Amino acid sequence: MDESMEVSGNDGVENFTPMQTKKRLPQPICYNALCPSMDLIALVLGTVKNRDEADIITQNEAVGSVVMVYRITSWLRMITISHADLTSASAEVMSEHSGDGTDQDVNETDDSSIGVTNLTWSPDGRVLVISLNNGVTLFYDIESCLSPGVPPTPCYALPCAPKVSTEILISQESSESSPMLTRSMTAARKKRLMRMVGKTPSKDKSENVSEQKSSRSQRIKASCWQRIRQRDDDEWNLRKYYIDRSTLFLPPCQYTKEETQSARLSEGFMMAMGLDDESNSKSKQLHAPMARTPLSIYMTLSDDSLSLYLNGRYRVLSIPSPQLTGNETDLVLRQIASTSNFHIMTSLQSASSMKLSLYHISSLSQHRYNLQFISASYSSITNHFNTMKTGMTEAYNVWNTCLRQLDMKFDQMTNLLKRYGVISSDCQNPEDIVRTELLNYILGGHSSRSKESSNAMDQFFTNPMMNDLLLVRMFRTLETNVAGVESLLRKKVLAPIRSLVFDAGELNGIVKVMNAERRFETGKSIASNIGLPALMDSETSARLCEASEILFIISEQCITQMVEIRHRLECMTKWIRGTASQVKARGTALDSAQRENAKKRRVNEHIIRSVADFLSVPLKSTPEELSKKRGSTESMLGILLSDHFDKEKIYFQKKRKPLRKVSNEQSQSSSMYSLIETPSLKVSIRTCEEISRDLFNEPRAVMKETVKSVKISIGESSGQKDIVSALHSRFTDPQKLTSNGGIFKSCEHWNVVAISCSSKYESMQLLQLIAIPTSEGNKESLCSYQTAFVAMPENYSLVKIAFYGDDGNSTLTAELSPSFKEGRQALSLLLRENTEDGQGDEELWLFDYDELEFREISSSVDNSGSLSVRKFDSIFDSVQILSKDDNEGVEAKWRCIRPKSTSSTTSIVVSGSRGIGGLTCNATSTIDLYDLEEDEEESDSEDEEEEGLEVEY
Repeated sequence: MDESMEVSGNDGVENFTPMQTKKRLPQPICYNALCPSMDLIALVLGTVKNRDEADIITQNEAVGSVVMVYRITSWLRMITISHADLTSASAEVMSEHSGDGTDQDVNETDDSSIGVTNLTWSPDGRVLVISLNNGVTLFYDIESCLSPGVPPTPCYALPCAPKVSTEILISQESSESSPMLTRSMTAARKKRLMRMVGKTPSKDKSENVSEQKSSRSQRIKASCWQRIRQRDDDEWNLRKYYIDRSTLFLPPCQYTKEETQSARLSEGFMMAMGLDDESNSKSKQLHAPMARTPLSIYMTLSDDSLSLYLNGRYRVLSIPSPQLTGNETDLVLRQIASTSNFHIMTSLQSASSMKLSLYHISSLSQHRYNLQFISASYSSITNHFNTMKTGMTEAYNVWNTCLRQLDMKFDQMTNLLKRYGVISSDCQNPEDIVRTELLNYILGGHSSRSKESSNAMDQFFTNPMMNDLLLVRMFRTLETNVAGVESLLRKKVLAPIRSLVFDAGELNGIVKVMNAERRFETGKSIASNIGLPALMDSETSARLCEASEILFIISEQCITQMVEIRHRLECMTKWIRGTASQVKARGTALDSAQRENAKKRRVNEHIIRSVADFLSVPLKSTPEELSKKRGSTESMLGILLSDHFDKEKIYFQKKRKPLRKVSNEQSQSSSMYSLIETPSLKVSIRTCEEISRDLFNEPRAVMKETVKSVKISIGESSGQKDIVSALHSRFTDPQKLTSNGGIFKSCEHWNVVAISCSSKYESMQLLQLIAIPTSEGNKESLCSYQTAFVAMPENYSLVKIAFYGDDGNSTLTAELSPSFKEGRQALSLLLRENTEDGQGDEELWLFDYDELEFREISSSVDNSGSLSVRKFDSIFDSVQILSKDDNEGVEAKWRCIRPKSTSSTTSIVVSGSRGIGGLTCNATSTIDLYDLEEDEEESDSEDEEEEGLEVEY
């Protein structure tokens, strides 16, 4: 190799300028991902378990524990997400979705075994997506994680996707249920016997295998985030004028203010405020998608299912993923790729076989704009519910402690009444008796008719702790605490409820419009939607709108009660202070200081009437017990605010109208007030959340019915020991495609597969490229495919394959100015020289495959829904040989990465949008990065200079 490098010409000159070489890391690199819009690379460090170490572990299955983000040019470490950060974030997500009644499945994984199984970037490169082995997916905003002194926190997260069962799995479980039950009973009996003789039973290996298989069923093996390009621009320009208008007329509140500060402004709001794009670049980070946000799909592939998330938030579909037969299910490699017209290709690869599946969801394309709005509504409504539940929990915790000082005073009063025999020791509700005795003391004072009660009250008010200065300080603290609870309720409960009412009403109107479009034909774009099933039911959306309005009324009642509590607390504290001074002044001289203080602190008559009024109204609550002890002050004030947070129903006091006929039940209460039974705030929020969950589950059922799948069997995949493959998707505009587009000029959407062949060509290994056009949605359109065969150089074997492509839409400003012209497309190969001692050179090769001689093969989908790709035929198929010389075969750029290497644990990392590629080696824990586009930039500049000279001439 050294001699060939010294030779001039293309045959011996290495390409690719090194950017980072032999960068050693503290642990092996499990996963890597290059940012599509910035010079950043994300690395997952951890351990790689080989098949020899554990039979139940997938071959070369990586378990990452630390995620690091480096800047490529300077190799400066920007972000470090430790194992503790991942564990805490995962535990929070699992706790939130463990008891919410959703259909999400949460895998019980030990915190110490939490690890990263997949890594990807959002299309604009602003969000890093991390998938964990328990099925949880975390989304990290890069700019927010760069804040100094703040630990990396995910901006949002997805729980484990629900398990998707098939008829085959159900039949297998039913047939094997009896022996599994017998084995488990036998194992349990053995464990009991071992414990009886004092031995510790060991865990059965079969149980370990079954548990790890069940936990691994939801482990994300592959993911892809594809931005969907817009088609009917005229229709979209008309539609988007009527959406996201809430920011123009909704009244400002603390809740919406925080949303503005967290960089979630809409275009309409920015135009109304006169903000330009340059000064508000952060406001374009629309992590919470709005209705104008272009549609994108985040796809995850696990051993169990293929799940699709609109804009990375709303799970719109989950379908079963293909399975391998026999014991090969533990030794699989999964890949995924998607086109812009909702064709999704997945591969399931083992050591000796490979299965391809091509899915098409026609309803995604037909309902693209409706789904765009549904995705935005789902993100907004779920955000409202999360804020409500967080606010309810915080408000309940603060409410239980804010009146503790006054609770202790009333508890002392209760103990004194028990000591004097006014309250029996086995009384279940002492608060009612205390309220009655306080009312009697207000009306009658120290009376001989209730001597014990009067003595207890006098002893309470003459306690040394009832000092006036201490009381004033305590009353100010109580007023501040209660005002804080009210502010918390307004900010985190009332504000999101108000926003929910608007979002629910807007969604209800959009659902009616969507259903009306299916009935009337007014244009071409709408005529295409006629006959499609409705995504959402108008009755369910109307129920959500009605339930949100009821929730708003109940929340207003809760705030009203909070204001009334502040008023009653002020009256109660003033009466306690004045009464304490009067009791202490009793029996003193007429000119004593105690009497002077009592005169100054005497309360007005309306305060006494107010206290007597709310003490005279009986308390009523549901018999269910509270999870936390209710404070005595809450009972004395006569408003049981805790019932809003912890019970099903509340009883709201309402003044009666004069000359109104009342029922017998109401006549038992005060003549001034009546008690009205209403749902609590907790139940109202839960009801709205259940209705919204049912509403957003309806599109999933519709999508599942429109899924069409085609199984693709590749003949060259059979008979190989180690299959090497890669998937890719293409979006080409024939009018804007470059001259070297090759066969890709004939169609817009393509799925491309590159796979190593079991066949040989003159002792050289073959690579097969399969291009499947996917412009139409029916199976009949898959009547042919394009294929080409490329031979590797002699004495070289194919180790890894990766597609190097630029879709032209993976930039920071892609949402504002989407591009429809894709960039350079190439195929990168990792070749290893075959030597007798096993120490061959590892080389990185890159070549354009657009100009290959593809051959069209007619092959239609059979009755079983399968498409067969034939094997290599030496008579009919032509072979093109890779070469370092442009005069022979297919010209390719190359570079020797590791001379005389003995390690084969190497992977390729490429980014077509940034023009960067490289290799990672797990054996040495190193990474090499290269600039793959520098040669082209120099040639482009030379061409421009030549054109300039010609013009001057």
